[in-house]
Amino acid sequence: MRRLLLADRVKGRADSFLAPLIPALERDWEVRFVSLPPGPELADAIAWCDVLWLEWCWDHAVWVTREGIAAGRPTILRLHSVEALNTDYPTRIDWSRVDRLVTVGEDIAALIRPGVPVAPAVIPNGVDLARFRPGMPDPAQVAWIGHIEPKKNPMLLLQIAARLRGTHEFHVAGPFTDLRTRRYVLHLAASLGLGDTLRLHGPVADMPGFLADKGVILSTSMYESFGLNIAEGMSCGLAPVVHDFPGADRLWPPEALFASVDEAVALIRAASPGQHWRDWVGRYGLDRQADATRALLAGLRPAPRQGPRSLDPISSASPV
Repeated sequence: MRRLLLADRVKGRADSFLAPLIPALERDWEVRFVSLPPGPELADAIAWCDVLWLEWCWDHAVWVTREGIAAGRPTILRLHSVEALNTDYPTRIDWSRVDRLVTVGEDIAALIRPGVPVAPAVIPNGVDLARFRPGMPDPAQVAWIGHIEPKKNPMLLLQIAARLRGTHEFHVAGPFTDLRTRRYVLHLAASLGLGDTLRLHGPVADMPGFLADKGVILSTSMYESFGLNIAEGMSCGLAPVVHDFPGADRLWPPEALFASVDEAVALIRAASPGQHWRDWVGRYGLDRQADATRALLAGLRPAPRQGPRSLDPISSASPV
């Protein structure tokens, strides 16, 4: 079988965005997954493969493309919003050595298109509809999922929760990523009297179980290139209530979008969880993402295997 290397710089195999795709890819490819920085270990891994997939436009992608580490192997790079909005890595890539560029949403593709010579292929994230199934939704139970950090806008979450104190409970799944945000959220939650309204669960391993008794999936994020947590909630029948970030109207039902606290409160009060939300989100099923990804890979012609050209890593930054 042809050999496919998945090189994810930011996440390990268990939590990589690629993890759900691996079983489907293994039908056609011998797949290996690595999470390595620029250096000899990554070069050795690349020397094994026929096709290279670089997950995240990060320092490993800069090094691989600028130093010719892939040695003629077809190379796919999947770029997420954080690289485009918070780093200069896209400007440092040697795009002549990237055969395919992938994004998960039309808005992020439009954002990067003017400055990148490789036309992006948009393949939305896929939700595993067999794993995320409807439970016993309670409209008064609201789920909020993600790292608790400024870009996810927990400040807006607190204001919405304060307005619904006494009628709804807000369940937050995810860790704090910085002390400043943690101190703010805990302080404001106390000031707003949210002790019986806001429940911080920390990282949650069993996400289907966490969602099983919730009725609303709330997203307050400033920006998402997709928003997999929204899709997972909808697949369990949760009613989506989504802050109208740039490009949200291209991804989610227009009737689920809000711009103000008043609008969010009204949507949550009127929420009707059920099968219709699962039916709507079927367009983002994992099988569709897998088929599109396999078709993308099938269009590449692996080059003869060669050894790596360089083992001198460029200076790198730590993942965020």
